[in-house]
Amino acid sequence: MFFLVYNEKIKGMKFIKVKSIVLVGMTCFFTSVLSAQTVVVDGEIRPRFEYRDGYSKPLLETNDPGVFAVQRTRLNLSYTTGVLITQITFQDARTFGQTASSSDVATTGIFEAWAEMLVIPGGSVKIGRQVLKYDDNRLFSGSAWSNTGTSHDVALFKYCVNDFQGHLGFAYNNNTAIFSETFYTAGSKYRYMGFLWLTKDLFKGLNLSTIAVDEGAQKTATATDYGKRISMNHAYTFGGNLKFQDPSSPLSALITAYFQAGKSSTGSAMSGKMAAIKVDYKFLTILSANLGTDYFSGDDLSTDDKQHNFKKLYGSDHTFNGYMDYWNTPLTQGLVDYYGGLTGNVNKKLNIEGTFHVFNTDKQLKKGTEEVGKKLGSEFDLLLNYKMNAQTALQVGWCNYFANDNTKIAKSLSTDAKIRTPQWAYIMLTIKPNFFTSAPVK
Repeated sequence: MFFLVYNEKIKGMKFIKVKSIVLVGMTCFFTSVLSAQTVVVDGEIRPRFEYRDGYSKPLLETNDPGVFAVQRTRLNLSYTTGVLITQITFQDARTFGQTASSSDVATTGIFEAWAEMLVIPGGSVKIGRQVLKYDDNRLFSGSAWSNTGTSHDVALFKYCVNDFQGHLGFAYNNNTAIFSETFYTAGSKYRYMGFLWLTKDLFKGLNLSTIAVDEGAQKTATATDYGKRISMNHAYTFGGNLKFQDPSSPLSALITAYFQAGKSSTGSAMSGKMAAIKVDYKFLTILSANLGTDYFSGDDLSTDDKQHNFKKLYGSDHTFNGYMDYWNTPLTQGLVDYYGGLTGNVNKKLNIEGTFHVFNTDKQLKKGTEEVGKKLGSEFDLLLNYKMNAQTALQVGWCNYFANDNTKIAKSLSTDAKIRTPQWAYIMLTIKPNFFTSAPVK
């Protein structure tokens, strides 16, 4: 949402014809080294005001709601030629007031810094700090809602021909430059990661994508070679998406399934799975509806020494399972989310979206040793989106969670606790100015 769509740029580039052989089908990438050079400088200024009265967890009656404002500021610099694309994104993410007015502490950092180079017709290598975003953002996402976003230090090989695309990525993290193996303690959840993503249009309107991810986490068990030798537990996530979307049809659908195997960082065998289905139907130009279900497997805490609950990766937490983020990290007992919603397009600039969720666990929730059922309550989300002009968009949200005793148990509260009615509201302004776009230079 906040980045240039590089694949679209790549489609227009040209590669030198050699010995009159026309490289048909390489429209996903360069077809001439003599393409124009373009420099673009743009940005994003995104302040958001929030009122939290039970956001992510019920608030006790003895506490007052939280009120605050955050802002994300980005400056994007991009350079494009026929054989090279580069991107540098500077970012400042702050809560209003966290830095004193006279502070000289640096707050700006690098969110993205990468270069993508043509290596073969239809194939390129993209290396550096970059956003990974695939399919519906379930496993990998730039986390657009987050004030900081998500990016990875990775080397990525990309290949595209006709309606087929493939990405092969590798990452290996360290705290700093090292002389011998050490234990990795920085922010990323993995020490090593490799993944393969493939996608192809099967026929008009129907697309199949598959992905396999290998995450290596250093063992946390005590050992004489702990932190001195490379020794990792590998967690594997694999699955795919089947998507139907045809402009001539009012119906669209997405089916998702992922499975997990290997070992967790603590050495437990992993056996998690998740599945989702979502169906959208456009009744009129101004009205559409959706129904869906998300399923995350749970663990009944038996003694089989396996981790049955699904481990989430690096997707968009806020996009799924309710905007109040009660269950963006599924419980050990798993999660089942049934939801339905309506979207009304008032005009070209204004739309209103309402969604209702009903939450359950996959396995029985317990209070001590007593089974208390699977119901976790429900949630209603209401959003208003208004496009003020080409550079500015306004979003207003109000959400209400209908908590029950099981909600309190799952959030480590006493069932006798007196809580406020959980609700959350926000106003967010997104401004994306274009400071400079150079005229194409041959």
